[in-house]
Amino acid sequence: MSKITFKTGLDISMKILKILKKDKSIKGIEVYVGCFTNSREVGLTYAVENKKHESFTFCTYEHRNSDCIIINGKEGYVSSSDELPYISDSKWECLGCAGYEQYDEAAKILAKLIKDFHNGKTPTKCN
Repeated sequence: MSKITFKTGLDISMKILKILKKDKSIKGIEVYVGCFTNSREVGLTYAVENKKHESFTFCTYEHRNSDCIIINGKEGYVSSSDELPYISDSKWECLGCAGYEQYDEAAKILAKLIKDFHNGKTPTKCN
């Protein structure tokens, strides 16, 4: 039998996705899931449209310099490896973060961001 393992960021994102699928606060919102990589960070993307048909692509991954779970994102559909779903070019700026193995907290933050964007609120960088 062969052993198959995921990269850490993808494994983390899959756990968050599993929790997110059960979140009733985003029931009825279509979320399109994809993957991204920039060689250091790997994770899932979550593209969403709001009621004005504007789109935003969120993402989850493990921060490259810590064990924190990062929730990041960018306006529009990010679907190619040439473009990363990050709010800025700084590795320290993001939309939200959760601590090491805090998958429930990360999923909760992501669900709130998805719901808020769907309802017309543009995500902003966290402090």
